Amino acid sequence: MKNNSDEIDLIELIKTVWDERKQIVIISIVFFTIGVAAALLWPITYTSSTTFINSQTESNSTSGLSGVASLVGMNLGGLSGSEIPPTMYPQIGESVEFKRRLLNRHIDKDETIKLKSFLIDYYDLDSEDFSINNNKFFVSEGDHDLFKILEDIISISVNVKDAFVTISANMPESEYAANVCVNAREILQESVINNRIKSAKQKLDYSEKQLKSKRIEFEEIQNKLAYFNDSNLNLVTSSIINQRKKLEAEFEIINAVMVELSKQVEQRKLQVSEDTPVFSIIKEARMPVKRSSPKRTQMVLIFSFFGLISSSLYVIIKKPIKAIIKDIIS
Repeated sequence: MKNNSDEIDLIELIKTVWDERKQIVIISIVFFTIGVAAALLWPITYTSSTTFINSQTESNSTSGLSGVASLVGMNLGGLSGSEIPPTMYPQIGESVEFKRRLLNRHIDKDETIKLKSFLIDYYDLDSEDFSINNNKFFVSEGDHDLFKILEDIISISVNVKDAFVTISANMPESEYAANVCVNAREILQESVINNRIKSAKQKLDYSEKQLKSKRIEFEEIQNKLAYFNDSNLNLVTSSIINQRKKLEAEFEIINAVMVELSKQVEQRKLQVSEDTPVFSIIKEARMPVKRSSPKRTQMVLIFSFFGLISSSLYVIIKKPIKAIIKDIIS
């Protein structure tokens, strides 16, 4: 009868592993080969990143507190109530508008290749999935696939304490990675700027329209007054004098309105300029020299280590499992 023991006999385990060393080597070689193949066949990826900060955000002494407050919808100052806080930048990157604008940007030096066409060719997407619809809220099946791919390509992270924003782009070409990274940063900044100056820009547009309209009236009354004076050079009657004074009064009123509107337009231009966020580039995107993945040596070592461990476990538990199966069957 065999004696049962709860203790593991290490010497017996080592002896089992040594006796089955050939099988362990064979299995380890198989895993090593798989690791080499995976490392060689794995798609090459280059990563480029850029870091910037909104210079109009609050000082470092209050940025941490206000950053946390912004997460719960509070504004502690330093940022205008209409400005998008840095903590919301990743949400901008997830928006359909952001992704569509990014897909329509060129990614090569000669500006001949758009990101959308490159991804469609690279991932061999079916062109029939990109149905045309004029509704801006419509997302086709093909667009949905591209949006999912973009989630793996673009990464936007925020340092809540210091309000630094980092954008990373992963692409199979070094040049494309840098260009996509810069494009994403520019689109993100444009979105923030447009949101911040929206109110001031609307007021400026309104004032410019009013100024344009009054300028037409001004030119009409100016031409009318000039024609009247030219037509009545030698005539001095009460009716002519009264009509001239009436035209001159209209001219003065329109001119005064023109002056005020011109001042208003200039003031609102200054307001737009003042409200426009200024971004400081801390780290500019660069064309990476080395690929970010795959890490081939690391992959081969991981596969080899896994093969060694799994083969060792296999030879150790092989005999006990066979014995248990034999007892069950018998």
